[in-house]
Amino acid sequence: MDTEQYFNKTEEQQFEEAKSWFKQNGSAILLAMLVGASAVFGWNFWKNHNQQISQESSAAYDNVIESYLQDPIKNEPLVEKFIKESGHNSYATFAQFTEAQQLVNKGDFAKAKTVLEQAVNAEDATLQTVARFRLAQVEYQLQNYDAALATLGQIKEKAWTLRKAVLTGDIFVAKGDNAGAKSAYQQALADAPEQEKALIELRLNNL
Repeated sequence: MDTEQYFNKTEEQQFEEAKSWFKQNGSAILLAMLVGASAVFGWNFWKNHNQQISQESSAAYDNVIESYLQDPIKNEPLVEKFIKESGHNSYATFAQFTEAQQLVNKGDFAKAKTVLEQAVNAEDATLQTVARFRLAQVEYQLQNYDAALATLGQIKEKAWTLRKAVLTGDIFVAKGDNAGAKSAYQQALADAPEQEKALIELRLNNL
C-alpha cells in the first residue's frame, strides 16, 4: 500500500482500503490490536475515573465530618445524607464510624448499634471486621451478650484473636460465666505481647 497515496485519499476511502488490507492479512491482527487498545484504554479510563471519584469522595468526606464534629446534633443530617449517597464505599464507612463514636460518647448505644449494623456492609473486608468488632462492643454495653458473642464469632482474621479473646472474656464475666471468662482470658494471655499481659492477668485474678 503506497503511504503517500493513502493519506491523500478521503477518510472513507482510507477506511475501505484499510479494511480490505486487514481482511487479506488476517483478522487476527486486527483483533489483537483492538483488544490491546481496548485493554489499555479501559485500564487508563478506569484508573483515572477511580482517582477522580476517590479525590471527590475524600474532599466531600472531610467537609462533612468537619461540619459534623463542630455540631453533631445540627449536622447529623449532613452525615446521613453523605452516607446514603456514598453507598458502601470506604468513606461512607469512615463516616459511620465517626457517627457511631459520637453516639457512644453520648451514651446512645442503641443508635450506635443501628449505625454499625449498616457499617458491616462495607465494601472493604478490613472495614467490615472493624465494624463487627465495634458492633460487638456496643452490643456488650447494651447487655445483648449473646448477640455480641455471635458478632465476634463472625470475625475470622487472626490479627483480631487477642482483641476477640479479651472482649469474649469480659462478656462471659458479665454473663456470670467465670469458667468461660477464664478460658477466654487464658487464650488472650497466650497471644498477648508482654506489655499487655498485666491487664489480662488482672482480669484473671479478679474472677
